[in-house]
Amino acid sequence: MSYEYLGKNVVPVALAKEIGRIQEKTVALGPAEEERAMRLHRESIVIDFHVHLTILPENLTEYDRLARSGRPATGFEGTRRSGLTGCLLAFAGSMVRRSSPAPWKFEDLVWDLGVRWADMDHRPDLFLRAYTAADIVRAKLAGRTAVLAMAENTQMVDNDLDRLDVLYGLGIRSLGLTYSARTTAGDGCNERTDAGLSRFGLKVVERMNRLGMLIDLSHSSPLASREAVEASAAPCCASHTFATALHDNPKGKSDDLCALIASKGGLIGVEAVPNVTCFTPTQSVFDVVDHVDYLVKLVGVDHVAIGTDCMFGDHVALHYAIAEMIGVSDEVHDLPATHMDYIENPGQWPNITRALVARGYADEDIRKIVGGNVLRLLEQTIG
Repeated sequence: MSYEYLGKNVVPVALAKEIGRIQEKTVALGPAEEERAMRLHRESIVIDFHVHLTILPENLTEYDRLARSGRPATGFEGTRRSGLTGCLLAFAGSMVRRSSPAPWKFEDLVWDLGVRWADMDHRPDLFLRAYTAADIVRAKLAGRTAVLAMAENTQMVDNDLDRLDVLYGLGIRSLGLTYSARTTAGDGCNERTDAGLSRFGLKVVERMNRLGMLIDLSHSSPLASREAVEASAAPCCASHTFATALHDNPKGKSDDLCALIASKGGLIGVEAVPNVTCFTPTQSVFDVVDHVDYLVKLVGVDHVAIGTDCMFGDHVALHYAIAEMIGVSDEVHDLPATHMDYIENPGQWPNITRALVARGYADEDIRKIVGGNVLRLLEQTIG
């Protein structure tokens, strides 16, 4: 349990179950395929390109209370069960709003980095802080999960480029150029209009290149994404997205944009968020793999990864809670699915490997998709 080193539980609300919140399912394979899938998962470098590892409140009406407490809990048991070698862990955002009801404050990101690193540092049997790609390899040898810090938005940078240096110094190695709304850097994917990157945004791209920070375009608008890829001296990524050709949602990426990211050496990660990746009454890991299949055919297997965007708890209820918090509840309603089967939380990550085996992918390609491609991109960008 988080913060046990303090001698008592300082998380102010009851938390959701890490395992068994819903009836979990295992992708069914024959004995030989199951042995192959679990061998691949055990022996490969497995990296979630974008994940949260936080535990939501059991009752989402207490979400704001937890976020304002500054004590987000990490799912230790679920992380161990995931078999992840490493992950790009998203810090701050709506989960930590200790200084203000509004998300993406600079001081809240600094707080979150400090308090969660302290919590994870007290579990050295499980976690290893990662600053380079080599740290992920080191975690594999040690049987631990390497945590590489990222944040999904440059909002907290405001108009001060040097804050990027501060965040780098605190361990941030990847940053979302914009989130869903407009920032000083440029437009987000849910903005009313699309003006692309600002002049300041182009300076952000250049400074991130100099620092060695991976530019993430997952929540950026189409034009902002295109301009960032074209301006960047290093490959960019969309760590948690999907193909709009299969599901037309502002969060997804078009064929042309995916091809551009790949042509510059970048990577597209497919997410596993209910009612975002697809919009049917029943959703599962096979809907995720549908996007993997499509993107592999579109840009090649070397440019596809998995960034689940998962957490522990009711992700659908979270969407309703956040919509209420930011005043857009009228735009988020009647979500059809209650969860995503087989990959409801990060602890079910082995089902992704199983699903890729079920779809007939070769061992080498599975190793690339579940982590090898991410490791290569990190070597090229953060070192």
